[in-house]
Amino acid sequence: MSTNTKKGKNTLTLESEVFTRGVDGIVGKEALGAALREGKKLKIKLGIDVTAPLLHIGHAATLWKLRTLQEAGHKIQILLGDFTTRIGDPTGRSKTRPVIAEKKIEKNARRIKTQVLKVLHPQKNLLEIRRNSEWYGKMKVGDFLKILSLVTHARLIERDMFKERIRKGEEIYVHELLYPVLQGYDSHMLESDCTVVGSDQLFNESMGRFFQEKFGGVPQAIVTLKILSGLDGGEKMSKSAGNYIAVEDAARDKFGKAMSLSDNLIFDYLMMYTDVPQADIETWKAGVLKGENPMQAKLFFAEALVRRYHGSNAARKEREYFLSLFSKKEIPDSVPRISLPKGEYDALALVMKTGAAASKSEARRLIGQKAVRIGGKILSSPHEPVSIQPGLIIRIGNKRIFKVV
Repeated sequence: MSTNTKKGKNTLTLESEVFTRGVDGIVGKEALGAALREGKKLKIKLGIDVTAPLLHIGHAATLWKLRTLQEAGHKIQILLGDFTTRIGDPTGRSKTRPVIAEKKIEKNARRIKTQVLKVLHPQKNLLEIRRNSEWYGKMKVGDFLKILSLVTHARLIERDMFKERIRKGEEIYVHELLYPVLQGYDSHMLESDCTVVGSDQLFNESMGRFFQEKFGGVPQAIVTLKILSGLDGGEKMSKSAGNYIAVEDAARDKFGKAMSLSDNLIFDYLMMYTDVPQADIETWKAGVLKGENPMQAKLFFAEALVRRYHGSNAARKEREYFLSLFSKKEIPDSVPRISLPKGEYDALALVMKTGAAASKSEARRLIGQKAVRIGGKILSSPHEPVSIQPGLIIRIGNKRIFKVV
């Protein structure tokens, strides 16, 4: 850990909520606990892959943890992986990622930085935003080979995803094997004391501890957070699955998407994605277990989520809007208009034209969940023909309603 013993504004311990709520595990727990007891100001890293431009609330759960650590006086290191994104993180992938153009990587990095600053304090003593191209873009081949000479092939193929590909007889490309090496070396370059990541990043960040020790440093602690299923209760939250709530989403969209959440995830989402006290969450959970309508708990979650990002007034306004729109079946004057030529469309194309789905897979999911209504009729197939004319009301999930003009 850092040798700086300057006391933080608020002393934290391993028993503090930031290190317990939603936390899957801590590597290097004893050393981290000692550093906190001594009041050391820590450098705490979060590496962000810039493959895509959007951060969702799953990513932001980590950012809110980091904000709490900032408020205790610790410095956050946001590392934008602009160089490593050229390789692509193989984590959770059964197939090789496609190569991304450098211009797109740069555009994504700038947009992600903006989203990060929606949560974290920007003061220089509390935040630094770096890019790993700062060192990899200048590194000589000889120096890189020295790094590689420290790591064995056996260590790298310990990863479950690589073992699975080997079992299936599928290819593993050398650049994919190098990704955890590069991510691990990042921690050495930043001299990070701690990193807070999703539990799927444990292997990569363990390489950080490995390199820090190899180069005579102190290994970083690794705080891993639980990873929840997306809104539909299936795979983890992602844009490709269409089961996410984005940090950039407007308050109305956040509220509406939250109301599409599977009932069995309400309390996990309250715990992971809001700042509602745990005692209150347990009270709501007990009520639902006794037979109370989970809709009320879901409304509570949606309001808490919007309040965290947009404030109390916006949260209250969106709750009222939702209730008037979907519970009382009213169509407010402010409902968005959408211009569509009169005629026949298939259901999938129609949903995509509204812009309510970010991808065709999300549109198919909405239709499959019976979440698309045209003039009161529920659509059941992506290929179902739909006749469109002015004045028709289109409802998509619990988040969007349009009037055709």
